[in-house]
Amino acid sequence: MRGFVALSRAPGRETGRRDPDPHVLACLDAPGGIRTQIDENGWVAVAADRADEVVPPLTGAFTVPLGRMARTRQGDVSPETLGGMIERREDLAALLPPFAALHRGGPGEPLAVAGDWLGFHQLFWWRGDGVAAVSTSARALAALAGEGLDAVGVGVLGLVGWQIGDTTPFRSVRAVPPGTVAVLRGGGVTLERYTSDAAAPAPAQPPALDDAVAEMADILRAWQTGYMEDHPDTVIQLTGGHDSRILLAAVPDKLKAGMRALTLGEPSAPDVVIAARLAARYGMKHEVYRTDLQTDPTPERAWQLTLQAARELECQASPLALAPLLVAEGELEQGHRLGGLGGEVARGFYYAGQTGAANTSAELVHRLARWRLFSNEAVEADAVDPEFLQTARDETLALLEGLFPAGDWLRATDDFYLWHRMHRWAGSHGTVAAVKRHYVNPMFDQRFVQLALAVAPDDKRDSLLLGRLMTRLDPGLAAIPLDSGLTPARLANRSFGTRLAAKSVIARKAVRKVRQRVAGGRRPQLGAGGMSQLVLTHWRAHPDVVAGLRDLPQVRREWLDGVLSGERTAEPTTIAFLVNLLVASGKEQS
Repeated sequence: MRGFVALSRAPGRETGRRDPDPHVLACLDAPGGIRTQIDENGWVAVAADRADEVVPPLTGAFTVPLGRMARTRQGDVSPETLGGMIERREDLAALLPPFAALHRGGPGEPLAVAGDWLGFHQLFWWRGDGVAAVSTSARALAALAGEGLDAVGVGVLGLVGWQIGDTTPFRSVRAVPPGTVAVLRGGGVTLERYTSDAAAPAPAQPPALDDAVAEMADILRAWQTGYMEDHPDTVIQLTGGHDSRILLAAVPDKLKAGMRALTLGEPSAPDVVIAARLAARYGMKHEVYRTDLQTDPTPERAWQLTLQAARELECQASPLALAPLLVAEGELEQGHRLGGLGGEVARGFYYAGQTGAANTSAELVHRLARWRLFSNEAVEADAVDPEFLQTARDETLALLEGLFPAGDWLRATDDFYLWHRMHRWAGSHGTVAAVKRHYVNPMFDQRFVQLALAVAPDDKRDSLLLGRLMTRLDPGLAAIPLDSGLTPARLANRSFGTRLAAKSVIARKAVRKVRQRVAGGRRPQLGAGGMSQLVLTHWRAHPDVVAGLRDLPQVRREWLDGVLSGERTAEPTTIAFLVNLLVASGKEQS
């Protein structure tokens, strides 16, 4: 991937931002150097993320892909073809997320930055007085703006753990919306939508479940067949869950034999055990990254990795969730990787505990926020200023109320999951992956998502839709139990016994959630707990690295002193928030 910053100035205006500022360019990860082009209209700087990568000239007409992949169902798309698609604003929605590209049609023409239909590849924009900029780095734009932190964005980060809407932790810096081409010209930026939301109003008559399943299966087969034939060295990330198995089921049997599968975990872990069984069934080459054999990084190294993760995520999500993956991916081959993510849209991620006959209301939004959104990744109340926390709750709830569309409540939760949790949380992590390898997930096909959203919510509950889809793709795979103990083939048929078994699994999750809320606990993401302890050890040995936290009004100094002295501990979610706060404010010390 190539990180970039592009700035446009109004004609004849002196903005004080004529040349690229080193502090701005320092926000781009550029082991291969940075190519810049400056003219009377502004400047553009593009970074090479590998030492052997060459950034093309930025003079005249050019098209620069910002990620590893640009592909439609028909095949890979060349930069030349891509440039024409951006100029015409045609067929961009056919490109599989994550995707982004920088394009200029010729000398003196506007600079266009195109993102994918889902907004999965993260892009940011900023507008000042007679000047505007677009970048892959929110931190770079914050350095340009010089306006400090955004109270609402920081509050959202503290409660939700990731961003929603178009917020960022930086004042005046906003996320580029999904399905948008951002155009820089004359010191301004325009956001031109090239596609309407996939989450259109609920159809008057939802499609029949089996009709939707048939089309969804055809979409996945077309993607998997074409991609595996073009890139036979592709590796599938295989787990014990539903999504990756659906992607495997869509691969023709003739292409499964010899296909490489990758699983992370210990030999006895359910993911590893189930993935090994699936791989053996088709004669696949199963590769296991043994997490139990890996040596933990030193506390100092853990701190450096966490800082790196915060920067790569642009302070938009938990760096403690990414840091362990940076260790693993540093030892794994980067190339073409199939990964399952997105099935949640087809099974109703937020349906548990929700009534099926309700319309969106402030009460329902607030209840979902308390029960789900503010429970897992929120900062500890004792760690932050009470006034900050109360204001954050009020402002985040007010923002959330405007993000759930009116009408059917379950469909509104699907809409929120797609355009906020998927776009902003999964997209932050997915962008990091997209810059390092070909990150491929056919479940992000726009038509596939449209069908998943159009199906009646009751047909998605308890994984009925996904069970039918798996059974249609590969009945044999559908008969093998998932990590939950249930089989997709059983989930595909809504018998009394199936409903009871599914409800039992949901009930166990609900009990854990209740216990979590009663205890006031958080649920850190996989690997974050161990990394958090290493970071905390480093803080206590070198308290100067977090001295900058004392200058931030959000943090309670007494709490911080207690943590650094060892009198009290800190949860991983709180450590993650504080790391993001340090990096976002520019007060971190390595």
